[in-house]
Amino acid sequence: MEKHKEILNQCAEILANSKRVLFLTSAGMSADSNIPTFRDKDGYWRNFPPFKEKNLEAQDLASPWAFRNVLPHAWAFYEWRRRNAHENEPHAGYHIINRWMADRLEGAFIHTTNTDGYHLRSGSPPDSVMEVHGSMWRLQCLDVCSHHFWDELSVPLCEMSHETMKAWDYPKCIKCRAIARPHILMFGDGEYVGHPEQERNFLSFLQQPIDLAILVGSSGAVPTNDYIALHLKDRGGKVININPDPATNSIVGTEHFLPMTSEAAFIALDETAFGANS
Repeated sequence: MEKHKEILNQCAEILANSKRVLFLTSAGMSADSNIPTFRDKDGYWRNFPPFKEKNLEAQDLASPWAFRNVLPHAWAFYEWRRRNAHENEPHAGYHIINRWMADRLEGAFIHTTNTDGYHLRSGSPPDSVMEVHGSMWRLQCLDVCSHHFWDELSVPLCEMSHETMKAWDYPKCIKCRAIARPHILMFGDGEYVGHPEQERNFLSFLQQPIDLAILVGSSGAVPTNDYIALHLKDRGGKVININPDPATNSIVGTEHFLPMTSEAAFIALDETAFGANS
């Protein structure tokens, strides 16, 4: 417990003395908001018994293959996720990050692998967020008739049966009227059209030195953010890793590891670095 408190104090001091911070958030950031990670196969099967019967795993359904071969299941999977994200809320950690960005830091950027849109929903500045795997709140054409994508916030978006996990009455491309798909970088996906504006904003932020990277909730299974953090660490930057699982520190290997859930860690860092009434 003493060692845990000592590391928290060290992390808070680093944060308080940092001017430019990169937040690298992954599935564990959303877990405290009741957004399933789907890395736990048993948890995934509990949510979707019909998929278990057909041995369809999350990575099977989150793919262009699924939208072409098992379309009712593919859209049901994403419709379920959209409804789940709509029913829940960004936790306190999101709002703490936003407050730090507005009041405490000279420069900051959020690079997230999450597709739930919670950073933007919580009020993060749109020009300071890159959703590297896209967002379930945007759509693009399944046939890629163009590189156009668009916002779609409607809930429900299509009809679905929880008993069969099949959907129907799918959304349509606003240009060609073919079936639309989520604007998400899926597994084995060469058809995701990307988000050039977010990409430019992120590259622009990287043009100046970064004091601190805060890596949050990475499982290591998709280590996009881990390697960004490692690269910054190798260039002399500080890295704080927030994750209840110590095994997730294997790639970055930072000494500033907080074995906490994301919400608890941001609350503790906020109180320790800036005072409870910051």
